Amino acid sequence: MGTWATGSFGNDGAGDWAIAMLENPTYDFLRQSLKDSIDNPDDTWTNEQSIAAAETVCILYGHIPADYEEVKHNLEPAVELLKQQVVPADIKKLAIDCVEAVEKASMLKDTWEGDPDWEAEIKALKERLLQIIA
Repeated sequence: MGTWATGSFGNDGAGDWAIAMLENPTYDFLRQSLKDSIDNPDDTWTNEQSIAAAETVCILYGHIPADYEEVKHNLEPAVELLKQQVVPADIKKLAIDCVEAVEKASMLKDTWEGDPDWEAEIKALKERLLQIIA
């Protein structure tokens, strides 16, 4: 049985993405993961992975989500490697664009069908991203 929770890392897609990030801890991989939901909003798996990527941008700036412990063992080594580099200028804006695309019209949004807990999680993620841009 798969994992399914409202948090950014509370699903199998995000868990698999964290493992892939560990295998390819680059800003290019992070960037592409963010772009994927903008380019393909009609795929829940892609949406889950893109939300995990956006949450990882927050983690890079010290904004840790409540469900980070679920993937920390896989994601933390990649985050530490990324922190040794300069964060590309486009990453923060791209992360916000990604979350807004998923929030506005995506298969993941349709899957949650107006669930207030999921909507609150997406809103909180967006707020964390806006804090790092300010």
